[in-house]
Amino acid sequence: MATAIIMPKAGMAMEEGTVMKWLKAEGQQVEQGDPLLEILTDKVVMEVEAQVSGTLIKILKEEGEVVPVTKIIGYLGEAGEKAPEAETEGTPEAAIAKTAAAESKKEEEKKSLEVKPAAKAEIKINTADFSGKPAATPAAKRIAGERGIDLLKVRGSGENGEIKARDVEAYKEMSISPLARRAAEAEGIDVTELRGSGHAGKILMKDVEGKLQEAAGGQEASAAVQEQQAGAKGAGTPEVGQLTADGKEIAEVIPYSGVRKVIGQRMVESKFTAPHLYFTQKVDLEKLLDIRKTVNGSQEKKTSVTDYISKAVIKAIKKYPDFNQSLSGDKIIRYRGINLGIAVAAPGGLIVPVIKNANDKTVVELSEASGALFEKARSGKLKPEEYTGGTFTISNLGMFGIENFTAIINQPEVGILAVSATKDEAVVVKDESGSKSIQIKPMMNITLTVDHRVIDGLLAAQFVTEVKRLLENPIELLI
Repeated sequence: MATAIIMPKAGMAMEEGTVMKWLKAEGQQVEQGDPLLEILTDKVVMEVEAQVSGTLIKILKEEGEVVPVTKIIGYLGEAGEKAPEAETEGTPEAAIAKTAAAESKKEEEKKSLEVKPAAKAEIKINTADFSGKPAATPAAKRIAGERGIDLLKVRGSGENGEIKARDVEAYKEMSISPLARRAAEAEGIDVTELRGSGHAGKILMKDVEGKLQEAAGGQEASAAVQEQQAGAKGAGTPEVGQLTADGKEIAEVIPYSGVRKVIGQRMVESKFTAPHLYFTQKVDLEKLLDIRKTVNGSQEKKTSVTDYISKAVIKAIKKYPDFNQSLSGDKIIRYRGINLGIAVAAPGGLIVPVIKNANDKTVVELSEASGALFEKARSGKLKPEEYTGGTFTISNLGMFGIENFTAIINQPEVGILAVSATKDEAVVVKDESGSKSIQIKPMMNITLTVDHRVIDGLLAAQFVTEVKRLLENPIELLI
């Protein structure tokens, strides 16, 4: 019997994956555990292994296709075996559906043999009142009205198909993601007008964004699209050599997909959901650089400035545990372990490896853990559990000479620290006697971004000031 190969769900937030490369061809024999294909998840390329031994009898999804999670992408079976015609055959879900359909058919046949009074039968099939609206409880009507749900699209579970409050709640949860719902409500969009692009027609954030872009008309949001669609050769798909409406010649057309699309969607979701608030401090790194030089000179493992910043952030979170939490619906969830994410540039774009349970790691241990993760990130070998589950993130662009920047929060975290380059600057220094002088110091800007729904301004100011204090007194990071 053929065994289905499905698009795996590598992480709670993953809704779809891209088939990057089939490592086996149709008709080729594979052993259990052999890599079958490579897929692109949220940000990394990972291998999908064969769950059973057999022959790859059918490839359903070709390279480059975007597939919802749990969707069948191919079949393994015996040599010469024919793959099921329908993509859903051969799966546990299909077996359940088939059984349910058979039971339903038996039930219908049984009912057809029963003798019922005509009037009663007429009542059973009438699930709407005389106004043409579906029968629903007052609570169901109230919830539907508040949330803009068309009751005609809701399947009732009550007697004679009456719609209950739970049916309206279930319909809303199944049809639209919480983020998309909040975005639609904030922009005054009627969700019943949206067409979902997610699995089973679920409305996602990108569907709301598409509606907003469509509504923008001739504004800047759609101007770029209009430029691409209008060229010297007429409207249609933009092509190399075409001229835009305002005379720009197209040199290259690059699909907005894969990692770049994932990053873009996540950044939009974060900015749309969480009100960002920023706090900047200037840090004197003179003492820290001296201590780092001493530490690196006494051991083989070299530490970086980021390692000391990581330790400072961990100690600050211990002092202000509100930064180790997230907002989930109407609840704030605080975590025991500090999972520190550190953004790093990978071949496909920016990715955030996560050091799990970093609470009591020393600077050297943090350096070892982050170094191993960075190496895997740059080679595209990170596993999903190695770049998910963070509770706070550091983004350091100092190595690129960036003097100041702000970072977007990595949802569902409540804060991220942006670290800039260290530059020699003239600084006014006061000695013990109170006299002031101008000295050249290695200075660095750090900017904290917080989710203002969860973190107040005073707490954010205290946190970033504590990080500054620790970095300027680095001996505390080593004890």
